[in-house]
Amino acid sequence: MKLFRRTTSHPWPPAWRLDAAGTLWRLKFSNTGLILGEARDLEAKTSWFFCCDESDGRMLWTDLRLEEPWWVGLEDIDGGRFYLHGFRKPDMPQHVGIYAFDLESGAPLWRNEELAFLFAIDGSVYASQQRFDGVYVLRLSPDDGSVVEELGQQNERVNTLRAILNEQDSFAGYRYPEHFHETHPEFSELHQRVHTVVDPAVVAGNLDMLHDGSLLFLSWHEALPGRQRSFKQEFAALHVESGTLLFQDTIVDDATATGVDSFFVKDNQLFYIKNYRTLTSHDLASVPV
Repeated sequence: MKLFRRTTSHPWPPAWRLDAAGTLWRLKFSNTGLILGEARDLEAKTSWFFCCDESDGRMLWTDLRLEEPWWVGLEDIDGGRFYLHGFRKPDMPQHVGIYAFDLESGAPLWRNEELAFLFAIDGSVYASQQRFDGVYVLRLSPDDGSVVEELGQQNERVNTLRAILNEQDSFAGYRYPEHFHETHPEFSELHQRVHTVVDPAVVAGNLDMLHDGSLLFLSWHEALPGRQRSFKQEFAALHVESGTLLFQDTIVDDATATGVDSFFVKDNQLFYIKNYRTLTSHDLASVPV
């Protein structure tokens, strides 16, 4: 993996870029300043995990791999730990196996090959176990995976805890783009400014827009000439009042579809993935206007 600092001539270049050396399959933010990533080599059918600092992209650790190279995935982060899962069978969606690691170091803590992860909350891990007479729920210690409590087949307590998790504002500070069209509430106010950057005639699919304070972020696809179902995806940032184009780049060179989420803002940073593998961040506090 490679970390790149500001290298472009744009007025507002990326603060940092992190090349994952493979397809970025999933990212999860710890809400304590760390980013846990899952990357994959789609041809070799291998996967690995890494952790970096949210503010500057500094790598804490990387290339964490399980014995099973492909049929693994990321479950959750909680209490300074993260949890991976296996699958009951290849090509089947049911998860089985819990693999617990320390978030800051990537060090393994414990594993259980028989249980399936449900969720983690309030210093406990909840898991399910398939038995001959049905599915049982267990509460585990996050320190060593030992069984603290057997909840049996009762679902009321589990459902209550799930509801609490769903109500927790785990996405506080995130802002996401919306489709920009004539029925958008800001269309009349912003369409002239938007169209100084984007020609509506070349947009394939939707134009996504996020108006965040004095900044306007845009993403759209354009068909590549002479190539069926092949597109490039553009991203641009501009200052609303002055109209200054702060940054523009092709973030996907050869897309096969136009409906992929492209960027978001978290707290004081803009994030997007370039060409499926390079996590890119711009610092909203450093906008030069």
